[in-house]
This record gives sequence, C-alpha cells and structure tokens, in this order.
Amino acid sequence: MLKINEKIFIVLVTMSILSTNIALAQRDGDAFRTYSPYTLYGIGDMYRPGSVANKAMGGLTYGVRDPLGINSYNPAALSIQDSLVVMLDFAAGSKNTYSKSLTSKTSANAFYFDYVDFSLRIAPGLTINVGLSPVSDIGYDIERKESDPYLIYQKGDIKYSYAGEGGINQLHWGAGYKLFSKFSVGVNMHYYFGSINRYYSTEFITDPTLGNLFSDSKTKISKIGFTLGAQYHTRLNGKTFLTVGAIYQPKTILPTRKETTTITVGETSTDTARNVVSSVKNIFMPETFGIGFTLRKTDKLMIGADYSYQDWSGFNFDGKSDNYSFSAGKSHIYNLGFEYTPRINNIKNNFKRWNYRAGLRYVSTFMNCNGQNITEQSLFFGVGIPLTRRFGSKVNAAFEVGQRGTTKNGLVKETFVTFSIGINIFDIWFQKFQFN
Repeated sequence: MLKINEKIFIVLVTMSILSTNIALAQRDGDAFRTYSPYTLYGIGDMYRPGSVANKAMGGLTYGVRDPLGINSYNPAALSIQDSLVVMLDFAAGSKNTYSKSLTSKTSANAFYFDYVDFSLRIAPGLTINVGLSPVSDIGYDIERKESDPYLIYQKGDIKYSYAGEGGINQLHWGAGYKLFSKFSVGVNMHYYFGSINRYYSTEFITDPTLGNLFSDSKTKISKIGFTLGAQYHTRLNGKTFLTVGAIYQPKTILPTRKETTTITVGETSTDTARNVVSSVKNIFMPETFGIGFTLRKTDKLMIGADYSYQDWSGFNFDGKSDNYSFSAGKSHIYNLGFEYTPRINNIKNNFKRWNYRAGLRYVSTFMNCNGQNITEQSLFFGVGIPLTRRFGSKVNAAFEVGQRGTTKNGLVKETFVTFSIGINIFDIWFQKFQFN
C-alpha cells in the first residue's frame, strides 16, 4: 500500500492534468462542448450538474446520499463518507446534436473532459471536497445571406456571419457536516472563471469596394459565489430509508471585462480599426432553489425526484443576431430517477452487482426566443460497473437522448445524444495494521 503523502501527490497530479484538459477543451474553438444557436446570447447552455451516476438517473442530486459516491452538488451529502475512505471521481463525455429548421438541417459532435472531484473525511461527521466542472458552454457558427430585395439591388449580395465559443467554469471547495444523527448541512464555495468569445461580420460579396465589417469581442468573467445544502435522513422501517435534501444559491453578480475590436476593410477605402474596453452589466448566476427526495430500500432499490427553480429575470443577453430575439425569465427543472442493484453482495455473478439506472428530465428554460418559450425533454439510462469484488471503485456510464426547441417562429429544433463515462476511485488510506 502506498504511503499517504504519495497518494496525495498522485491525486493532485491527476486533478491538475484533468483540470488543464477541461480548460483547454473549452477554449478550443475547433471542438465545441456544445453547438447550438440558443447560445447566441448570454452565458450559453447551462451545464447539467452531478456525477455520471447522478446523470444516469435524470440528474437526481438533492436527496441522493451515497457512501460509495461523491455528490458535490448538495454538499450536505458529503457527510456520509466513512472516516477511512477517500474518493476521486472524474469523467469525459461526448455530445451529438442534430438541428433542423423549416429550411435547413445540420449536425455537430463534440468530445470533452467533463469534471473532476476529490473528497476526504477530516473529522467525525466532517468531509471536505474539491473539484472542477463547467458551468455553461457557448458554441455556434451561423451564416445567412441578405434576403431584402431592395438592399440586394443597392449593395449586391451580402453575407452575415455569427460565431461564438467559450463558457464559464467553476472551481469549488465544499464541506459537509453531520449536525445531528438525522440532519446534515453543507456549503460549497465556487470560483467562477472563463471567457466568452463572439465574432460577427458583414461582407459585401458583389461589390468589393464597400467596406466589410469584422467584429471580435472577448468577455472575461471572474467571481466567487456559494451554495448552501441540507439533508434529512431517516429510517421509515427496517429496510426503507427516506432522504430529503435542498440547496439554495443566492444571486451572484458576475463582474465582466469586455474588449471589442472592430475592423472595416475595403478594396478602395482605408482600413480602419477600433478597440473598446467596457464592462457588461446584469450578467449573473441566478438565484437558485432546489428540493428533492429519495427512497432507498437497503442496497437494492432507490427512487427519487427533484425540482429546482432559477430566476433569470433582468439578465443581459449580450450578443448579436438579426434572426433571433431573446428575453429571460424563470426556469423550472423536474428530475425523476431510480437505481436498481439485483444483489450487491453476489461475488459469483458480476452482473448482479451492477447498478442499473434510468431517469427523466423536463426543463422549462429561462429562454424566450422570438416569442416562444424554449422547453427541453430528456430520457436517461446508465450503469455502474464494479471494478473489484469488494465495495468501492467502479466505472459509471450514462446515456441521454433529448430534444429542445421548436421549428415554429423561425426557430431551431434540436435532437441530441450524449454519452458520459466516469471512473470513481474508492480507496482506504488510514487503516492501522497490527502487523507490518
């Protein structure tokens, strides 16, 4: 067995490598984490929280309390961790998106590093956690040609291009504490950071003497926020347990620094460039409230449901497009999921020790586009595969099939398939052996 300090070194190196890969993957403009015209404005697609095991159950998190997994989204759940155990959980994923409007179709795919989490119990009832994960993602590349006959008659063919990439990440530090035998509390501190890059151009194809316009803006974000969590855990009868959990995240204003460079290029005119540095107001992480429960029958069956609410009212959708009008409102998210393990102690038949998971998710998003509220529906399923014959390390996999949007009012309907795979490393560091 490795010494503790050697294990800590391995964990830190692993987290450093994965963290770098996550950041690089989100800055690579040739490989978006997401690809959607619904990221034209604001801070983009909001990340689906939770581990791969949580995602396979439809995103169930608030009432999940598992001694063999890290639930960092509700920090109160950390308090269940055993005193001898440390855990490292990291994951990667892929997403295939098929989009269609009334006039066109397109598809895109992406592969990305997802998250990394590490947890360690440091005192009776007190467990700490550190991790890195995305918060939001932006990815789009759209072109359109001018359709106004009068403008075409005056200027000739005109092409408009819109592109964007980037997003927000979070480095979080969490702690969960068992306040009473049935009640736990927790807190997560988040350091939000990232950049949003948007590009816009107007090109006069027919008449090269007219000045083409190219605009490049980069918005940098950096801020600290926090989330509070709580869980109540009780036995209903000899084999059935109920856990009720909740989280609250106050509204966090995100200070932003925006640098915009605009260049006008003409065949016969003098090229001009302008650089402007400014701040963008009303960019924030919304006030969030979530509540949920799980019912668990020993180690065989768990079912649960979650509800969360976010208020995006007043959000500044900083961006540019002539095709879409955006406004922000309130978001409602519903999750339903279950996990079934046929016989966790069966060492002869490995398949009976697998965790079989499935779930549903429905989102009434905060986005209103061209007068249409955007909704999203997803179906999830997945498995947890033990890597050893004892409790602990496992490979988790999750599949998602979903739809978002509509083809009404000139909008886009998206069908997407995601696959996530994670490794949860479970180890015992602090055993005292009688013989050496």
